[in-house]
Amino acid sequence: MVDSAHEEADYGKQSRTALRGLLIIAIIAVMYFARDFLLPVVLATFIALTLRPAVRFLTEHHVPPWLSATLLLVVLVTGGLSAGYMLSWQVSSWIDQAPQLTQAFVEKFRGLRPWLDALANLTDKLQDVSATTSDTAVQEVIVRQPVLPAWLVLITWYPLQLAITLVATLVIAVFLMASGDLFYEKLVRVLPTLTDRKRALHIVYDIETEVSTYVLTLAAINAGLGIAIAVTFHALGMPAPYLWGLLTFLLNFIPYVGAVTGGALSAFMAIVTFDSLGYALLIPLAFATWSLIESEIVNPLILSRRLQMNAVAILLSLAFWAWLWGIAGAAIAVPVLVTIKVFCDHVDGLSGLGEFLSGRQAVKNGAAEGETTPNG
Repeated sequence: MVDSAHEEADYGKQSRTALRGLLIIAIIAVMYFARDFLLPVVLATFIALTLRPAVRFLTEHHVPPWLSATLLLVVLVTGGLSAGYMLSWQVSSWIDQAPQLTQAFVEKFRGLRPWLDALANLTDKLQDVSATTSDTAVQEVIVRQPVLPAWLVLITWYPLQLAITLVATLVIAVFLMASGDLFYEKLVRVLPTLTDRKRALHIVYDIETEVSTYVLTLAAINAGLGIAIAVTFHALGMPAPYLWGLLTFLLNFIPYVGAVTGGALSAFMAIVTFDSLGYALLIPLAFATWSLIESEIVNPLILSRRLQMNAVAILLSLAFWAWLWGIAGAAIAVPVLVTIKVFCDHVDGLSGLGEFLSGRQAVKNGAAEGETTPNG
């Protein structure tokens, strides 16, 4: 009897574990296939969380929530359009000159041309061998249907989809901010007990505070990094240095990938621009130096220990959200991580996950506080 009871208990645990796994897979599948609907909602939620403290401050000074939300979104959209306009003509110029820039880049490495030619010839021979072995005597008749070129579909559909997503995001964000504390009031009414209501409000307000603090602090840090890059590139004679500063500001919202992309682009343009290869390498070297100072010194000093994330968790979150929702997913990867960490800090059963998401400095500080606290 005892053995059968243990077997039933083990079977129940295995069944619950399997059901949880299936539930997680189902949620991920829904998020993937419903991304056109969920992406604007998630982006709007983070915009609302970031700007809610400002809306609340203006509301306390007798400014209606709908008016303050509209004004803040107008400022945000104006800044975004200005940045896009400043970058668009330079990026379009680079695209138009892509063949010439590529040729100039190849010419700088002319000494490696024989090695590259040998590699290309070897690749061609391997392709010829594989094509010869796969030839058969059967002739296949293929009826080709007229299809639109891929580039035509890309340039017509992708901007339209992006515009729809942005408009939907801004509209939802305005409504979320203009609603004031209506969502919090509904949350209090739905939950059954007073303890649950207090905990839920505490979690919501903490998420709002932490996400807002993180995004605004990161924006300030990125602005400082962009200014430093712009001034350094100007001193080194790099063309359009302030546009490089603006590009750095935008790219640095994506952890790791943004810095690598900016360094690679600056290295390519510097090699094409300057005659001396040694002098051209100063540009990516300066970019890498400022990026390391930002990531290893400035971020740990300015961001509070509660907002410091585990590097492995950031990489995993970045890879997951980039796979799920593309560039927009990569941009919200860390804010989502901050939200999950704040939630885990308030739920005892998820404290282990919150500990994994914490940065090393946060863990050390927590341990030190535990050691110095008499009752800890």
